[in-house]
Amino acid sequence: MLCKLGLIFLAFTVSSIVTYYFTTDGTWINLLFKSLSLSLIIVFLFNYIKLMIDIKRKK
Repeated sequence: MLCKLGLIFLAFTVSSIVTYYFTTDGTWINLLFKSLSLSLIIVFLFNYIKLMIDIKRKK
């Protein structure tokens, strides 16, 4: 689970760097990468909450 969270965080970081440095504001590729970053944040939060619930159940 931690590996999965790490990969999602790495993908988010790469996506954010590409969006910030290599795209022009307002273009379709910029908007695509921004929506990808937002989606990765949502997926990360979902998996993190799921991990925390699993840890609390094991205690």
